[in-house]
Amino acid sequence: MTRQTMPSWWPHSTASRFNSASPFAWHSQWIGNSGPKILLLHGTCASTHSWAGVMTGLEHAGQICAIDLPGHGFSPVPPVGHSGLDACTRAIAAFLDQNDFAPDIIVGHSAGAAIAMTLAHAAQLTPKVICVNAAFGQFSGIAGVMFPYIAKLAAAAPFSAHILSTIAQDTDRVKRLLAGTGSQISADSLRAYCHLFQSRQHVKGTLQFMAEWDLGAFLDRLAATTIPLSLITGAHDKTVPPHISREWAGRITTAKLIEIPTYGHLIQEEAPHIIVDIILSTVHEAS
Repeated sequence: MTRQTMPSWWPHSTASRFNSASPFAWHSQWIGNSGPKILLLHGTCASTHSWAGVMTGLEHAGQICAIDLPGHGFSPVPPVGHSGLDACTRAIAAFLDQNDFAPDIIVGHSAGAAIAMTLAHAAQLTPKVICVNAAFGQFSGIAGVMFPYIAKLAAAAPFSAHILSTIAQDTDRVKRLLAGTGSQISADSLRAYCHLFQSRQHVKGTLQFMAEWDLGAFLDRLAATTIPLSLITGAHDKTVPPHISREWAGRITTAKLIEIPTYGHLIQEEAPHIIVDIILSTVHEAS
């Protein structure tokens, strides 16, 4: 998808930028001209739209940048071999350098939380990190073998993206899929997800992202981190069980656990004000 294919109703479309940092091309959104620099990283299958309410709430709180991850939303699919955690993180770091944007706070949702932590470890100045329903776990048992294998097969199959994007023409099917996260999202969010899932590029990019995703080395070093970290978990999250964040909060000495009742995996879409308040509190602590 490109600027030309972005609907006029797309959240914060007037804040969008399209630029390149080889071997990647990027869609990003920028709000605010002064104050602390805050980077927002969405999770698998999503895009900048996932932060729409949060960006509105932070409009006057600092300089906000939200990025579509490689192959997601309006960021084109990168070459094969460039969608894994380390490659993706290096590319985002290069993008940030190109834009002279050194984040004071990095907020990552789900898979974006792993990227946030990896970016923070590589940064010259240590930013604070906020992880929302962090996907800090490998699939267990047979799923740990079969899921990546199936994702790799689907990513390699020439018609997979076409088939899946065609299935997504059924709005009710997409609605049921998202309900499986434990979240109740707005009609606007559902509309955005339908648009994404109907895009062959987005589906292909998501499949490639999943096929190349491996947290083994990341998880091995995570417990030793000294990065200031907030772990937010929603009690109704059916995608990343709350015990994942609880367990890591008990292992990481610099981590603070924030448990949110009622909401599911997409807290930032269901209740953006909660995430905004936590970010603002982190800003005040830093100052």
